Amino acid sequence: MARLWKTVDFDPMDSTKVAAVKISRTMFQQAMSYEEGTMKGEDIEALHDMRVSIRRLRAVLKIFEGCFEGRRLRKQEKLLQTLTKSLGAVREHDVFIAQLQEFRKGLSDSEGRVIDLLIAREATLQHYARKALLKEFRSLRRRNYRSAFEDFLSRT
Repeated sequence: MARLWKTVDFDPMDSTKVAAVKISRTMFQQAMSYEEGTMKGEDIEALHDMRVSIRRLRAVLKIFEGCFEGRRLRKQEKLLQTLTKSLGAVREHDVFIAQLQEFRKGLSDSEGRVIDLLIAREATLQHYARKALLKEFRSLRRRNYRSAFEDFLSRT
């Protein structure tokens, strides 16, 4: 699982708003650090780590919601929620396929045919979930989401 990054320049004497911005910025940067690996799809742990990081970020934004302007916070939360759902859809297939593959190891070829069909079905569903996720990433990039999130934080 993704190890939580240390918040840079965190000072216990900071105001709650300043602390909220620093923590949120660090958590956002951590989540986005997994974007490339998630998009490549070669390592299922990159996707998992990104999903966990975004869920943590969403929790922090909820805890500090009083520090952010409501309308802007809701917009960010909606974008993060959509991304979390897309990541979750792919993750569910990743985990199920891995479990099926592990179960398959203990079966004979004739017994394993049904499992092979399930794996193929899940791989197809995973492919479509991944396409939807990549579409979401392209949409976020067109919106210049990294800069938009930084702008959201800087206007706090």
